[in-house]
Amino acid sequence: MKTLWFVVPAHGRIPLAKICLRQLRRTCDLLYEHGIEASAVIVSDRDTLKELDVIGLNFAWVLQSDTYPSGKFNDGIQLATDPDYNPNPVDYVVPCGSDDWVNHSLFKEPLPNKKQIFAFRNMSFVREDGKEIISPVINYEGGCGIRIIPRELVEPLAYRPADEDRERGCDLSILRNIREKTPDLEVKHWDASPRTIVDWKTPELQLNPYREIVAVHGRVSPADPFEELAPFYPDEALNEMRDYYAELAA
Repeated sequence: MKTLWFVVPAHGRIPLAKICLRQLRRTCDLLYEHGIEASAVIVSDRDTLKELDVIGLNFAWVLQSDTYPSGKFNDGIQLATDPDYNPNPVDYVVPCGSDDWVNHSLFKEPLPNKKQIFAFRNMSFVREDGKEIISPVINYEGGCGIRIIPRELVEPLAYRPADEDRERGCDLSILRNIREKTPDLEVKHWDASPRTIVDWKTPELQLNPYREIVAVHGRVSPADPFEELAPFYPDEALNEMRDYYAELAA
């Protein structure tokens, strides 16, 4: 079986991260049923890792609280792929946010070859009050930050492909640095339904609030999140998220 790990730095917004990681566990379980052994590595401080119940979710973890987000991605990618740290290095890594949902259908075979990255340009964003979802096209070469990256592409970068000191643009630095080492890299766009990647916004401070997404990409086909996502995600996950937004509004 091919092996794949999601790499998830976690900081703040613990109730939201708990819901998203439980859904990520379901995604990994479904991938196993389809012939891919999937898991995740969560990178955060000790208290956050405990609150998120990383061990109970059967995910790997890296204890790290004093570095930039890009350094946290590097820590997770290195644990997943570097044989000096992992006796069974994985075939693929997928950088992912602790506020994201990803549908298992994105990661079925065929997976990238050793000089390909699979990128996704279609995704959805849920407004901070949970009452609206939009689905713009992220029309960059690398699409959104969620990508399928083979281990062979991060090996020449000592398994640490991101710039170490970035608060923003971690995904852009990963792509740029990989391309420098692999000039014949192919970035292949996998344009699935935008509901297969969901970014959940909340009122707390975050790097890319909903209004900035609208300002850059437009208010594209706004709709009710829970009606739109029902065909793609289980009722248990949707009910958890619906209750979460209700509590925020109370």
